Amino acid sequence: MSTIVEELEAANEELQSANEEILSSNEELQSLNEELETSKEEIQASNEELLVINQELQVRNKQLQEARNYAEAIVETIREPLIVLDGNLYVRSANKAFYQFFQTTPAQTEQHLLYELAKGSWNNAVLRTLLEEILPANHEITDYEMEHTFPGLGSKTMLLNAHRIDSSPLILLAMEDITARKQAEAEKQKQQLLEQREEFLAIASHELKTPVTSLKGYVQVLRVRFTKAGDERTAALMTTMEMQVNKLINLISELLDSTKIESGQLPWRDTQFDMDTLVQEIVEEVGRTTERHQIRIEGTISHLIYSDREHIGQVLTNLLSNAIKYSPQANTVLVKLRANADSATISVQDFGIGIAQEKQAHIFDRFFRVTDAEHETFPGLGLGLYISAEIVKRQGGRIWVESHQGEGSTFTFSIPFIPASSSETARQAETEPHA
Repeated sequence: MSTIVEELEAANEELQSANEEILSSNEELQSLNEELETSKEEIQASNEELLVINQELQVRNKQLQEARNYAEAIVETIREPLIVLDGNLYVRSANKAFYQFFQTTPAQTEQHLLYELAKGSWNNAVLRTLLEEILPANHEITDYEMEHTFPGLGSKTMLLNAHRIDSSPLILLAMEDITARKQAEAEKQKQQLLEQREEFLAIASHELKTPVTSLKGYVQVLRVRFTKAGDERTAALMTTMEMQVNKLINLISELLDSTKIESGQLPWRDTQFDMDTLVQEIVEEVGRTTERHQIRIEGTISHLIYSDREHIGQVLTNLLSNAIKYSPQANTVLVKLRANADSATISVQDFGIGIAQEKQAHIFDRFFRVTDAEHETFPGLGLGLYISAEIVKRQGGRIWVESHQGEGSTFTFSIPFIPASSSETARQAETEPHA
């Protein structure tokens, strides 16, 4: 009996112990449940914070996208080429103006080293100096000139503006083509220099002409006096001096005429005159200046010309003087006259040194002078043919040359009997009685 009681008491103790364990477990579960509840609340709070952060990120992303779109729109709106480089000078992007101006594509440009673009044509010393030496020490560079020859574009003068963004890091490189502007500036400067030169020549020629003309008068007076006194030797020297003074006067006159032509102020007085008579007078006048050459006239015009008689005579004088000057070993100059339906054609042929083919295109240029193997230069300013060509053009005619080196030259000019712009005036003149 006592054994049973002991067993029951033991069992009861076990049950009590188990009950205590269950109670302890319930307490642990209760505590765990409370912890889970706390964690749930914390997770809920974290989710709410993440949701807020996510919403803020979405707003920021939207703002960033808008800012990027805005920046890209600005870049694309810029009319000048613009390129974006990373810190290692690789191309990140470029605007449409860049691709259009340099005739390239994004595939050929983006993610490429700048110096490797267009098969290395961008590997320019000036550009390297800007990007590798100047810009690293400065955040911004403006108005940096670069002259370079680009494939397909030729020589260009570019104005570079560069800005360094350290936070990215990025480099914005904008380019402006100022080639036309530089050429215009150079042309303007050239024109100013030409105007200054013309002004100087006009003043110098004018100031020289008066004393030289006076000198000629004194020489003529002295020549007459020495001749009357029977001093033929000194009189001959005075004659030689007068000839040299006349050459100087002709040079000064050419300078004056040249400056007047350039400024459009060459005096012009249209009258009717007989071309054959004018040719005869000029041939006799020029013939007196040479003892070696005989000037022969072939043909006739037999028609009145309506033009500036003095200037047309000047053209013929220039051509005859050149024919004599450039044929020092010959003794004949031919003047050929021919009348066409509505124009007169006059040719002056010499048998002198001739003109090389490559020089004939420049023969009527201002200050151009012909040379040959034996003579470095011939005397003169190189203005006679230029003035002659301008006078012929003024009359509405044309002038040209045919020449073979070593065989001589033939200069020909053709002028209308009555220029188109003067037809009515000439017809009125024809109806007026002549004295």
